Amino acid sequence: MQKVQVVTGGTSGMGLCTAIELGKYGPVMVGGRSQKRIDEALATLKEAGVEAYGHQCDISDLESLKEFAAAAQEIGQINNVVNAAGVDFDTSTHEQMVRINMGGTINVVNTFMPLMEAGCLVNYSSITGYFYRPFEEEIAIWNEPDAPDFIEKALEQVVKHPNPQAGMLIDEYVTYCGTKAFTIYYSKANTVRFGARGLRIFSVAPGSFMTPMLQGQATDIERIAERTAFKRVGRPEEMAKMIAALVDPELEYLTGCDVIMDGGKSAMALTKQLA
Repeated sequence: MQKVQVVTGGTSGMGLCTAIELGKYGPVMVGGRSQKRIDEALATLKEAGVEAYGHQCDISDLESLKEFAAAAQEIGQINNVVNAAGVDFDTSTHEQMVRINMGGTINVVNTFMPLMEAGCLVNYSSITGYFYRPFEEEIAIWNEPDAPDFIEKALEQVVKHPNPQAGMLIDEYVTYCGTKAFTIYYSKANTVRFGARGLRIFSVAPGSFMTPMLQGQATDIERIAERTAFKRVGRPEEMAKMIAALVDPELEYLTGCDVIMDGGKSAMALTKQLA
């Protein structure tokens, strides 16, 4: 039976580039909320020589995600799953970010883990997750992700945080950081569950990459670029190639971690650099 690679949020940006790179492991199923964008992504994938399929999917809706997973299973055995779906702080409310970035990540893990016999599950986090320090009571909530009132409790906690860049960014920024901090934490919290099944799980934290999401933000890209070692933002293809390399079955000891690719931005911000 052929092995299927699954990419949620695989219709544009880093998700689409990841789908292209994963094509070397087998057919790819991409998911997204817009059928129009799915059709456009499939055309791009097929032009790149990838055997590709698509199905509408909203990761915050468990039933929608189950239908998406069932469609992927019709193609073959689920292999690698990359969760690239998410929303940002410029276009979403606090609740939308918590429901999609946090609740959606939980849904992806719980839906696909039982269907996988081998391979990796990779969650897209963000370097901004490192700007957020959860409260002790917040960690207690994060440790019960399957609680029926998880979303409500997580939302209540995340909006209590002060904005780490007050006056520079909108209030929703801190919520975005919090949801990505949770993605890092939750991915690590599943290390034993996945390992018991012979599976791997980890997250990847991109810095600033030239994607539609970044281009749609009211931000100074040149200023962001200056804060990296190479004075540029990342190319989506770079993140995709890293993920494709890390899910290689020969790297079976890599699990339970968050892998940063940010052009050195966090190192430069947090560590005194040598002349």
